[in-house]
Amino acid sequence: MLIASLKVFCDLVETQSFSKTALLNSVTQSAVSQQLKSIEKRQGKQLIEREKRRLTLTAEGEIFYRYAREIVRKYEEMEHRIQALGGIVSGTVRLASIYSVGMLELAPYLKSYLKAFPRVNFRLQYDQAQKIYDDVSSSEIDLGIVPYPRAQRNVDVIEFTENEMVVIAPPGHKLTQKEIIEAKDLAEFPLILFTQETPTRKAIDRFFRKHNVRPNVAMELDHIATMKHAVEVDIGISIVPLNSIEEEIERGTLCYLPIDDRGFVRPLGILYRKGRSLSVATQKLLDVLLEGAGKNAFVPSK
Repeated sequence: MLIASLKVFCDLVETQSFSKTALLNSVTQSAVSQQLKSIEKRQGKQLIEREKRRLTLTAEGEIFYRYAREIVRKYEEMEHRIQALGGIVSGTVRLASIYSVGMLELAPYLKSYLKAFPRVNFRLQYDQAQKIYDDVSSSEIDLGIVPYPRAQRNVDVIEFTENEMVVIAPPGHKLTQKEIIEAKDLAEFPLILFTQETPTRKAIDRFFRKHNVRPNVAMELDHIATMKHAVEVDIGISIVPLNSIEEEIERGTLCYLPIDDRGFVRPLGILYRKGRSLSVATQKLLDVLLEGAGKNAFVPSK
């Protein structure tokens, strides 16, 4: 049985989608269905049951998937080691990040990476945090950058950086007369915050609860660019990572004020898929990111 067929089977189990599996393997949905039928015919057992919108492994399918995943992982690891011996760093690397980690922040890392490895086809996309978890889990992307990272069933985390959280306001705002802001200082002003389901908003809510302050939330937005613009036109003030407003500070369209809570930072983590061997190109990107952030090199577990 070809390794490619085993990979198609594993991708189908992990993505729960014939269309996504087809895209990952550069085949048609019909080809995915045919390969599944061929595998089940060879085994003489049904391995996957279709239940409405969900695919469920049978008892035989659980065993087949466990061993197939290990075979695919070992094969990928072999390919990557052979590639490394040849000194060639090429292929496609897909990185996804939350919107508030902008190109300005990533540019120094990416510039170094692409200069060192010009044969890599690098793809960068911006998404909501939960979408990034889902795409890493299903192997649609190789790495993801998210705030307040947490390990999940198919996803592991590498510590990356921490960003200081600050209050932002338009120039001339009453709060700009203060050198440092306490949580109680924010109660009287309308706040523009991330939507409630985002990890950063949950951390902001914890900050207010910690200081027994009831915030006056005037607006909730899911994109940091829109939030910053709303503050610039004086609809309200906001709390954002300091490194996300460098351009606005330089232009003089926003002011920022430190918060009297040294523990109020936003940690960022790099997500990767558990059990998948990293390509040489992906490992090199990780090395550049971690070295630039002053972290130790990442050594994948065996």
